[in-house]
Amino acid sequence: AGTIDIGHTHPDYYEGVVAEGFLESAPYLWRTLDEEIAVIYEYGVGDIYTEALEETFGYHVLGFEPDDWGALMFTKPINSLKDMKGCVIQILDPTASILYDLAGASSTYLGPEEIYTALATGVLDGVEYGGAKAMSEMGFHEVAKYFIEPHHQISYFPFYFINADLHNELPANLQAILREAVRANGIYMRAFYAHGEAKALAMMQEEAGVTVCRLPDEDVEAIFQETLKWLQGDYAAMSPGCQQAANACLEALRDF
Repeated sequence: AGTIDIGHTHPDYYEGVVAEGFLESAPYLWRTLDEEIAVIYEYGVGDIYTEALEETFGYHVLGFEPDDWGALMFTKPINSLKDMKGCVIQILDPTASILYDLAGASSTYLGPEEIYTALATGVLDGVEYGGAKAMSEMGFHEVAKYFIEPHHQISYFPFYFINADLHNELPANLQAILREAVRANGIYMRAFYAHGEAKALAMMQEEAGVTVCRLPDEDVEAIFQETLKWLQGDYAAMSPGCQQAANACLEALRDF
Protein backbone atom coordinates (compact mmCIF):
# COMPACT_ATOMS: atom_id res chain seq x y z
CA ALA A 1 0.00 0.00 0.00
CA GLY A 2 3.04 2.26 0.12
CA THR A 3 2.83 3.02 3.86
CA ILE A 4 6.32 1.59 4.45
CA ASP A 5 9.14 1.91 1.93
CA ILE A 6 11.61 -0.54 3.46
CA GLY A 7 11.62 -2.90 6.43
CA HIS A 8 13.26 -5.79 8.28
CA THR A 9 11.52 -8.89 9.65
CA HIS A 10 11.67 -12.69 10.01
CA PRO A 11 10.19 -15.54 7.93
CA ASP A 12 8.84 -17.24 11.06
CA TYR A 13 6.80 -14.15 11.99
CA TYR A 14 4.51 -15.13 9.10
CA GLU A 15 4.04 -18.80 9.98
CA GLY A 16 0.26 -18.54 9.78
CA VAL A 17 0.34 -16.92 6.33
CA VAL A 18 3.56 -18.06 4.64
CA ALA A 19 4.08 -21.67 5.68
CA GLU A 20 7.65 -21.75 4.40
CA GLY A 21 8.57 -19.48 7.33
CA PHE A 22 8.13 -22.28 9.88
CA LEU A 23 11.56 -23.54 8.84
CA GLU A 24 13.36 -20.62 10.46
CA SER A 25 12.30 -21.90 13.91
CA ALA A 26 13.27 -25.56 13.41
CA PRO A 27 15.43 -26.53 16.43
CA TYR A 28 18.92 -28.06 16.27
CA LEU A 29 18.73 -28.42 12.49
CA TRP A 30 22.19 -26.91 11.85
CA ARG A 31 25.38 -27.47 13.81
CA THR A 32 27.27 -24.43 12.57
CA LEU A 33 26.61 -21.01 11.13
CA ASP A 34 28.50 -22.06 7.98
CA GLU A 35 25.95 -24.80 7.37
CA GLU A 36 23.00 -22.46 7.74
CA ILE A 37 24.55 -19.75 5.56
CA ALA A 38 25.14 -22.34 2.84
CA VAL A 39 21.54 -23.54 3.08
CA ILE A 40 20.18 -20.02 2.68
CA TYR A 41 22.53 -18.81 -0.05
CA GLU A 42 23.70 -21.90 -1.94
CA TYR A 43 21.05 -24.60 -1.45
CA GLY A 44 18.26 -22.23 -2.41
CA VAL A 45 16.22 -21.84 0.78
CA GLY A 46 16.58 -18.06 0.62
CA ASP A 47 15.15 -18.12 -2.91
CA ILE A 48 12.24 -20.30 -1.75
CA TYR A 49 11.48 -17.91 1.10
CA THR A 50 11.71 -14.98 -1.31
CA GLU A 51 9.27 -16.43 -3.82
CA ALA A 52 6.70 -17.24 -1.14
CA LEU A 53 7.00 -13.88 0.62
CA GLU A 54 6.89 -11.80 -2.56
CA GLU A 55 3.90 -13.74 -3.89
CA THR A 56 2.00 -13.23 -0.64
CA PHE A 57 2.85 -9.62 0.21
CA GLY A 58 3.86 -8.06 -3.10
CA TYR A 59 7.03 -6.42 -1.83
CA HIS A 60 10.56 -7.09 -3.08
CA VAL A 61 12.89 -9.09 -0.84
CA LEU A 62 16.38 -7.56 -0.83
CA GLY A 63 18.07 -10.44 0.94
CA PHE A 64 18.67 -12.40 4.13
CA GLU A 65 21.24 -12.05 6.89
CA PRO A 66 22.31 -14.06 9.95
CA ASP A 67 21.85 -12.39 13.29
CA ASP A 68 20.76 -13.68 16.71
CA TRP A 69 20.88 -17.11 18.33
CA GLY A 70 17.85 -18.80 19.82
CA ALA A 71 17.90 -20.16 23.38
CA LEU A 72 15.55 -20.93 26.26
CA MET A 73 15.44 -19.48 29.76
CA PHE A 74 13.43 -20.99 32.61
CA THR A 75 12.34 -20.07 36.10
CA LYS A 76 13.45 -23.47 37.43
CA PRO A 77 16.43 -25.77 36.77
CA ILE A 78 16.21 -27.66 33.48
CA ASN A 79 18.85 -30.34 33.02
CA SER A 80 16.96 -32.67 30.70
CA LEU A 81 13.83 -32.88 28.60
CA LYS A 82 12.13 -34.64 31.50
CA ASP A 83 12.49 -31.48 33.57
CA MET A 84 10.32 -29.59 31.05
CA LYS A 85 7.27 -31.76 31.75
CA GLY A 86 4.31 -29.55 32.59
CA CYS A 87 6.17 -26.32 31.80
CA VAL A 88 4.45 -23.52 29.91
CA ILE A 89 6.90 -22.00 27.44
CA GLN A 90 6.74 -18.93 25.24
CA ILE A 91 7.91 -20.43 21.95
CA LEU A 92 6.90 -20.86 18.31
CA ASP A 93 6.27 -24.01 16.31
CA PRO A 94 7.79 -26.38 15.39
CA THR A 95 9.80 -26.25 18.63
CA ALA A 96 6.59 -25.92 20.62
CA SER A 97 5.10 -29.10 19.14
CA ILE A 98 8.37 -31.01 19.45
CA LEU A 99 8.76 -30.15 23.15
CA TYR A 100 5.15 -31.12 23.73
CA ASP A 101 5.70 -34.52 22.12
CA LEU A 102 9.05 -35.22 23.78
CA ALA A 103 8.64 -33.57 27.16
CA GLY A 104 4.98 -32.82 27.76
CA ALA A 105 5.62 -29.08 27.78
CA SER A 106 2.91 -26.72 26.56
CA SER A 107 3.35 -23.43 24.75
CA THR A 108 1.76 -20.05 24.38
CA TYR A 109 2.63 -16.81 22.64
CA LEU A 110 2.28 -13.49 24.45
CA GLY A 111 3.17 -10.00 23.35
CA PRO A 112 6.73 -8.99 24.24
CA GLU A 113 5.47 -6.52 26.82
CA GLU A 114 3.67 -9.33 28.70
CA ILE A 115 6.51 -11.84 28.99
CA TYR A 116 8.40 -10.41 31.97
CA THR A 117 5.29 -10.26 34.16
CA ALA A 118 4.19 -13.70 33.00
CA LEU A 119 7.54 -15.16 34.08
CA ALA A 120 7.51 -13.27 37.37
CA THR A 121 3.99 -14.44 38.27
CA GLY A 122 4.36 -18.05 37.15
CA VAL A 123 2.11 -17.81 34.11
CA LEU A 124 5.18 -18.77 32.08
CA ASP A 125 7.89 -21.21 33.15
CA GLY A 126 10.14 -20.61 30.16
CA VAL A 127 10.75 -18.32 27.23
CA GLU A 128 12.65 -18.08 23.98
CA TYR A 129 13.23 -14.52 22.80
CA GLY A 130 16.39 -14.76 20.76
CA GLY A 131 19.58 -15.46 22.67
CA ALA A 132 21.15 -14.15 25.86
CA LYS A 133 21.68 -10.66 24.45
CA ALA A 134 18.06 -10.09 23.49
CA MET A 135 16.65 -11.73 26.62
CA SER A 136 18.93 -9.77 28.94
CA GLU A 137 17.85 -6.54 27.26
CA MET A 138 14.27 -7.54 28.08
CA GLY A 139 15.30 -8.09 31.71
CA PHE A 140 14.29 -11.75 31.74
CA HIS A 141 17.38 -12.70 33.76
CA GLU A 142 15.79 -10.91 36.71
CA VAL A 143 12.95 -13.45 36.88
CA ALA A 144 14.21 -16.49 34.92
CA LYS A 145 17.45 -17.74 36.43
CA TYR A 146 18.24 -20.75 34.23
CA PHE A 147 19.71 -20.45 30.73
CA ILE A 148 19.70 -23.54 28.53
CA GLU A 149 22.59 -24.64 26.33
CA PRO A 150 23.30 -25.63 23.67
CA HIS A 151 21.39 -22.92 21.83
CA HIS A 152 18.67 -24.56 19.75
CA GLN A 153 19.13 -21.96 17.01
CA ILE A 154 22.58 -21.31 15.57
CA SER A 155 21.15 -18.19 13.95
CA TYR A 156 17.86 -16.72 12.96
CA PHE A 157 17.85 -15.42 9.39
CA PRO A 158 15.76 -12.26 8.96
CA PHE A 159 15.39 -10.36 5.71
CA TYR A 160 15.05 -6.84 4.36
CA PHE A 161 12.21 -5.92 2.04
CA ILE A 162 11.38 -2.84 -0.02
CA ASN A 163 8.24 -1.56 -1.69
CA ALA A 164 8.26 -3.26 -5.10
CA ASP A 165 7.28 -0.14 -7.06
CA LEU A 166 10.00 1.88 -5.37
CA HIS A 167 12.55 -0.84 -6.08
CA ASN A 168 11.56 -0.97 -9.74
CA GLU A 169 12.04 2.79 -10.03
CA LEU A 170 15.67 2.54 -8.91
CA PRO A 171 18.44 2.23 -11.51
CA ALA A 172 20.19 -1.13 -11.67
CA ASN A 173 23.31 0.12 -9.89
CA LEU A 174 21.32 1.28 -6.84
CA GLN A 175 19.37 -1.98 -6.79
CA ALA A 176 22.69 -3.83 -6.71
CA ILE A 177 24.01 -1.60 -3.92
CA LEU A 178 20.96 -2.34 -1.77
CA ARG A 179 21.22 -6.08 -2.42
CA GLU A 180 24.92 -6.27 -1.59
CA ALA A 181 24.53 -3.96 1.42
CA VAL A 182 22.13 -6.45 2.99
CA ARG A 183 24.64 -9.26 2.56
CA ALA A 184 27.48 -7.14 3.92
CA ASN A 185 25.34 -6.09 6.86
CA GLY A 186 24.99 -9.76 7.77
CA ILE A 187 28.68 -9.85 8.70
CA TYR A 188 28.24 -6.84 10.95
CA MET A 189 25.03 -8.15 12.52
CA ARG A 190 26.50 -11.54 13.36
CA ALA A 191 29.59 -9.92 14.87
CA PHE A 192 27.33 -7.57 16.83
CA TYR A 193 25.32 -10.48 18.23
CA ALA A 194 28.36 -12.70 18.85
CA HIS A 195 29.95 -10.00 20.97
CA GLY A 196 26.67 -9.22 22.69
CA GLU A 197 25.83 -12.87 23.38
CA ALA A 198 29.10 -13.51 25.19
CA LYS A 199 28.86 -10.29 27.20
CA ALA A 200 25.21 -10.84 28.12
CA LEU A 201 25.67 -14.43 29.23
CA ALA A 202 28.61 -13.46 31.43
CA MET A 203 26.67 -10.54 32.92
CA MET A 204 23.64 -12.69 33.69
CA GLN A 205 25.78 -15.20 35.56
CA GLU A 206 28.00 -12.73 37.41
CA GLU A 207 25.46 -10.05 38.29
CA ALA A 208 22.11 -11.83 38.39
CA GLY A 209 23.05 -15.33 39.53
CA VAL A 210 21.82 -17.05 36.39
CA THR A 211 22.80 -20.71 36.11
CA VAL A 212 23.68 -22.22 32.74
CA CYS A 213 22.06 -25.64 32.37
CA ARG A 214 23.07 -27.99 29.58
CA LEU A 215 20.82 -30.51 27.89
CA PRO A 216 22.51 -33.90 27.54
CA ASP A 217 23.63 -34.96 24.07
CA GLU A 218 20.94 -37.63 23.87
CA ASP A 219 18.21 -35.03 24.43
CA VAL A 220 19.63 -32.74 21.75
CA GLU A 221 19.75 -35.71 19.38
CA ALA A 222 16.15 -36.60 20.24
CA ILE A 223 15.02 -33.07 19.37
CA PHE A 224 17.04 -33.16 16.13
CA GLN A 225 15.42 -36.46 15.11
CA GLU A 226 11.95 -35.03 15.78
CA THR A 227 12.90 -31.98 13.71
CA LEU A 228 13.85 -34.28 10.83
CA LYS A 229 10.52 -36.09 11.09
CA TRP A 230 8.69 -32.78 11.09
CA LEU A 231 10.74 -31.52 8.14
CA GLN A 232 9.96 -34.55 6.00
CA GLY A 233 6.36 -34.90 7.16
CA ASP A 234 4.25 -32.01 8.41
CA TYR A 235 6.42 -29.23 7.00
CA ALA A 236 6.92 -30.72 3.55
CA ALA A 237 3.16 -31.26 3.24
CA MET A 238 2.27 -27.61 3.90
CA SER A 239 2.98 -26.28 0.40
CA PRO A 240 5.04 -26.95 -2.73
CA GLY A 241 7.53 -24.37 -1.47
CA CYS A 242 7.82 -26.18 1.85
CA GLN A 243 8.50 -29.42 -0.01
CA GLN A 244 11.25 -27.71 -2.00
CA ALA A 245 12.76 -26.22 1.16
CA ALA A 246 12.62 -29.58 2.94
CA ASN A 247 14.38 -31.25 0.01
CA ALA A 248 17.07 -28.55 0.01
CA CYS A 249 17.66 -29.00 3.74
CA LEU A 250 17.85 -32.78 3.45
CA GLU A 251 20.33 -32.48 0.57
CA ALA A 252 22.44 -30.12 2.67
CA LEU A 253 22.35 -32.43 5.69
CA ARG A 254 23.54 -35.33 3.54
CA ASP A 255 26.39 -33.18 2.21
CA PHE A 256 27.38 -31.87 5.63
